[in-house]
Amino acid sequence: MNVRLFCAALFVGTAGSLFAPPPMITGDVPTADKDRFELYTGLRYQENEAGIPARQLPFTELVYGISDRQELTFEIAYLSQRHEHGFGDAVVGTKYQFVKETPSVPGIAGSFELKLPTASESKGLGTGEFDYDIRLRAQKTWDWFTAIGNAGYTFLTDPEFGGVETTLENVWLFTFGQEYQVAKRTKLLSEIYFVSREESGQPNRLAANIGFKQKILKDLTFHGSIGKSLREANRGGPDIRAYVGFKWEFDAPWAGGD
Repeated sequence: MNVRLFCAALFVGTAGSLFAPPPMITGDVPTADKDRFELYTGLRYQENEAGIPARQLPFTELVYGISDRQELTFEIAYLSQRHEHGFGDAVVGTKYQFVKETPSVPGIAGSFELKLPTASESKGLGTGEFDYDIRLRAQKTWDWFTAIGNAGYTFLTDPEFGGVETTLENVWLFTFGQEYQVAKRTKLLSEIYFVSREESGQPNRLAANIGFKQKILKDLTFHGSIGKSLREANRGGPDIRAYVGFKWEFDAPWAGGD
């Protein structure tokens, strides 16, 4: 695999993850309740503009509320791409609510996530480097409509492949998402997002997703999304991005009553 192809494949793996709980790219403001877990698991498929597919079979994220304002997260996926298989890079992080939403004030939160080099670099499933992501989030609900905005910045460490160092650019992320409460247990979702290029000379990404959240039981939600590039000829990708999965909420075993 030459360096240019590696960079194209790398773009699927890094920009494709865009640290945030599924099914969307836009991350919300509220944190998991104290001493409660949120388990996300599902299947994700994505193709970049070069037609290189990447599959996460499955994607898994575990969230734990350590207080009424802060949560901890752990994320990992089993990857299938370019005829290679294996676990991808794990991601650990935290989110903190600076301002809780009120009828007159939007909620504001910040998050920090660290990508660990746990994936096989020789198989092209990871970069062998640490990446750092910081994100500011704002959210406001009016009756049945919720607007969510994110601004993020990812510090990418330059990997080395085949003895050649690949120079990557740090990445900006801007998103605007919407949730529509169309029924007691049903939400429709939409978002538009911008991701700056990871490699000099490559196109930026401007894309959109639509999705849904369907509550099945009190603590179990089925959700999914699908989207693609908004640019001509899908420049910057993705040709397609799809996710389907579940969110399960449950108490920590050590959480007891008073």
